[in-house]
Amino acid sequence: MIRLATKDDAKAIVKIAFLFHKLSQFGGVTTYNFKDALIYTLNGIKNKNKLWMVCEKDSEVIGFFVAGKHHPPWNSNQNLSSEELFFLLPEHKSPRIALNFFKEWEKWCVSHGVVQMSFTPTSFVDDNLNRWDGFCNHIGFKKGGIYYKKVLTNEV
Repeated sequence: MIRLATKDDAKAIVKIAFLFHKLSQFGGVTTYNFKDALIYTLNGIKNKNKLWMVCEKDSEVIGFFVAGKHHPPWNSNQNLSSEELFFLLPEHKSPRIALNFFKEWEKWCVSHGVVQMSFTPTSFVDDNLNRWDGFCNHIGFKKGGIYYKKVLTNEV
Protein backbone atom coordinates (compact mmCIF):
# COMPACT_ATOMS: atom_id res chain seq x y z
CA MET A 1 0.00 0.00 0.00
CA ILE A 2 1.29 3.44 -0.93
CA ARG A 3 0.36 6.41 1.20
CA LEU A 4 1.60 9.83 2.25
CA ALA A 5 4.40 9.68 4.78
CA THR A 6 3.84 10.97 8.30
CA LYS A 7 6.29 11.97 11.02
CA ASP A 8 5.75 8.49 12.48
CA ASP A 9 7.39 7.04 9.35
CA ALA A 10 10.53 9.17 9.64
CA LYS A 11 12.71 6.64 11.49
CA ALA A 12 11.81 3.84 9.06
CA ILE A 13 12.55 6.12 6.09
CA VAL A 14 15.92 7.09 7.57
CA LYS A 15 16.85 3.41 8.08
CA ILE A 16 15.90 2.56 4.50
CA ALA A 17 17.73 5.65 3.23
CA PHE A 18 20.88 4.43 5.00
CA LEU A 19 20.80 1.22 2.94
CA PHE A 20 20.10 3.27 -0.20
CA HIS A 21 23.12 5.44 0.63
CA LYS A 22 25.41 2.43 1.05
CA LEU A 23 24.34 0.99 -2.30
CA SER A 24 24.24 4.27 -4.21
CA GLN A 25 26.75 6.47 -5.97
CA PHE A 26 27.08 8.48 -2.74
CA GLY A 27 28.13 5.53 -0.54
CA GLY A 28 31.87 5.87 -0.97
CA VAL A 29 31.80 9.64 -1.29
CA THR A 30 29.62 11.06 1.50
CA THR A 31 29.05 10.10 5.12
CA TYR A 32 25.54 9.19 6.23
CA ASN A 33 24.52 11.12 9.34
CA PHE A 34 21.37 9.63 10.91
CA LYS A 35 20.55 12.80 12.88
CA ASP A 36 20.79 15.01 9.78
CA ALA A 37 18.76 12.52 7.76
CA LEU A 38 16.04 12.45 10.42
CA ILE A 39 15.85 16.26 10.59
CA TYR A 40 15.73 16.46 6.77
CA THR A 41 12.98 13.85 6.65
CA LEU A 42 10.84 15.44 9.37
CA ASN A 43 11.17 18.89 7.78
CA GLY A 44 10.49 17.48 4.33
CA ILE A 45 7.31 15.69 5.39
CA LYS A 46 5.95 19.04 6.62
CA ASN A 47 7.00 20.99 3.51
CA LYS A 48 4.03 21.81 1.24
CA ASN A 49 6.37 21.84 -1.78
CA LYS A 50 7.50 18.25 -1.16
CA LEU A 51 5.75 14.95 -1.66
CA TRP A 52 6.83 12.21 0.73
CA MET A 53 5.27 8.79 0.23
CA VAL A 54 5.92 5.37 1.73
CA CYS A 55 5.05 1.87 0.66
CA GLU A 56 3.91 -0.51 3.36
CA LYS A 57 3.66 -4.27 3.39
CA ASP A 58 2.21 -6.00 6.43
CA SER A 59 2.32 -2.67 8.34
CA GLU A 60 6.07 -2.30 7.68
CA VAL A 61 7.55 0.53 5.59
CA ILE A 62 9.48 -1.12 2.75
CA GLY A 63 10.20 1.89 0.57
CA PHE A 64 9.80 5.60 0.07
CA PHE A 65 9.51 8.20 -2.68
CA VAL A 66 10.28 11.92 -2.44
CA ALA A 67 9.60 14.60 -5.04
CA GLY A 68 9.75 18.36 -4.90
CA LYS A 69 7.88 21.18 -6.59
CA HIS A 70 9.50 24.44 -7.68
CA HIS A 71 9.15 27.05 -10.38
CA PRO A 72 11.72 27.73 -13.10
CA PRO A 73 13.71 30.94 -12.67
CA TRP A 74 12.01 32.50 -15.70
CA ASN A 75 8.36 32.02 -14.63
CA SER A 76 7.15 32.04 -11.05
CA ASN A 77 3.60 31.15 -12.16
CA GLN A 78 4.52 27.67 -13.42
CA ASN A 79 5.69 24.67 -11.44
CA LEU A 80 8.08 21.85 -12.22
CA SER A 81 8.52 18.68 -10.18
CA SER A 82 11.55 16.44 -9.84
CA GLU A 83 11.96 13.12 -8.10
CA GLU A 84 14.54 13.52 -5.35
CA LEU A 85 14.79 10.14 -3.62
CA PHE A 86 13.20 6.82 -4.44
CA PHE A 87 14.11 3.45 -2.98
CA LEU A 88 12.53 0.10 -2.25
CA LEU A 89 14.23 -2.47 -0.07
CA PRO A 90 15.93 -4.89 -2.48
CA GLU A 91 13.85 -7.86 -1.36
CA HIS A 92 10.68 -5.90 -2.20
CA LYS A 93 11.71 -4.46 -5.59
CA SER A 94 8.72 -4.41 -7.88
CA PRO A 95 7.82 -2.60 -11.10
CA ARG A 96 4.23 -2.52 -9.82
CA ILE A 97 5.21 -0.62 -6.67
CA ALA A 98 7.37 1.76 -8.73
CA LEU A 99 4.46 2.32 -11.11
CA ASN A 100 2.12 3.08 -8.22
CA PHE A 101 4.59 5.59 -6.75
CA PHE A 102 4.80 7.32 -10.13
CA LYS A 103 1.02 7.36 -10.58
CA GLU A 104 0.56 8.96 -7.15
CA TRP A 105 3.31 11.47 -7.90
CA GLU A 106 1.59 12.41 -11.17
CA LYS A 107 -1.76 12.91 -9.36
CA TRP A 108 0.01 15.16 -6.84
CA CYS A 109 1.64 17.11 -9.67
CA VAL A 110 -1.65 17.65 -11.49
CA SER A 111 -3.29 18.83 -8.28
CA HIS A 112 -0.40 21.30 -7.71
CA GLY A 113 -0.36 22.82 -11.20
CA VAL A 114 2.89 21.18 -12.26
CA VAL A 115 3.62 21.44 -16.00
CA GLN A 116 6.59 19.03 -16.15
CA MET A 117 7.86 16.09 -14.12
CA SER A 118 11.44 14.85 -14.25
CA PHE A 119 13.04 11.66 -13.02
CA THR A 120 16.74 10.85 -13.07
CA PRO A 121 17.69 7.32 -11.98
CA THR A 122 21.15 8.23 -10.67
CA SER A 123 21.59 5.88 -7.74
CA PHE A 124 23.43 3.14 -9.62
CA VAL A 125 21.60 0.75 -7.30
CA ASP A 126 20.06 -0.61 -10.48
CA ASP A 127 22.13 0.35 -13.47
CA ASN A 128 19.98 -1.53 -15.99
CA LEU A 129 19.33 1.53 -18.13
CA ASN A 130 17.34 -0.39 -20.73
CA ARG A 131 14.85 -1.45 -18.06
CA TRP A 132 14.60 2.13 -16.73
CA ASP A 133 14.23 3.41 -20.29
CA GLY A 134 11.41 0.95 -20.99
CA PHE A 135 9.66 1.73 -17.71
CA CYS A 136 9.89 5.50 -18.13
CA ASN A 137 8.74 5.40 -21.76
CA HIS A 138 5.82 3.14 -20.77
CA ILE A 139 4.54 5.73 -18.29
CA GLY A 140 4.97 8.69 -20.63
CA PHE A 141 8.43 10.03 -19.77
CA LYS A 142 10.81 10.85 -22.62
CA LYS A 143 14.59 10.93 -22.36
CA GLY A 144 15.70 14.51 -21.85
CA GLY A 145 19.39 14.41 -21.08
CA ILE A 146 22.30 12.54 -19.60
CA TYR A 147 23.59 12.70 -16.04
CA TYR A 148 27.32 13.23 -15.47
CA LYS A 149 29.13 13.28 -12.15
CA LYS A 150 32.61 14.11 -10.94
CA VAL A 151 33.74 13.07 -7.50
CA LEU A 152 36.06 15.66 -5.98
CA THR A 153 38.80 14.71 -3.57
CA ASN A 154 41.46 16.61 -1.68
CA GLU A 155 44.17 14.50 -3.27
CA VAL A 156 46.68 16.25 -5.53
